[in-house]
Amino acid sequence: MKNEKLVQILEGLLILVVGILIAVFGIQTVVDTYFGILFLVGGVALFVVELVNLVKVGKLTFGGLFGGAAASALGACLLAGYISFGVLVNIIVVLIIAFGFALLVYGVYATAKVNKGYGIGQIIIGALAALMGVLYITLPEFRTAFWIVVGILIALYGGFVFFYALLSKKK
Repeated sequence: MKNEKLVQILEGLLILVVGILIAVFGIQTVVDTYFGILFLVGGVALFVVELVNLVKVGKLTFGGLFGGAAASALGACLLAGYISFGVLVNIIVVLIIAFGFALLVYGVYATAKVNKGYGIGQIIIGALAALMGVLYITLPEFRTAFWIVVGILIALYGGFVFFYALLSKKK
């Protein structure tokens, strides 16, 4: 149980650091570097686990080998700048816009057929989601401010996880 608390403390610190880095440097550089290191280390760890398994049990699995190779290759390519999570971020922004518009339409339906308060809430959330996505795509200045706010929120969450784990009496 003590190891779980240590993992939670380290997780909180890691989230806190990533949040600060996103707020300071923006999403692109931080995410590519962070996941590059994470994938590379994870891939090497999978290879080591497979080799230990081979030595101890005499068994080698294809899934572990492929997972290690895939993670290592992704990590190396992210660190080298060959691939980027920026494409994924752009896809997520487009999906947020689609989600917002769908929620907006559903909110109109819900206002008429389900519950006025619920429907109005859906309309507001949908309009805000669509607006944030459109602003993100069209205004580079908004994009910068958006990632600063997201980075701060991630850092606050990481601080919360860290201090909760540190101060929690529960094992």
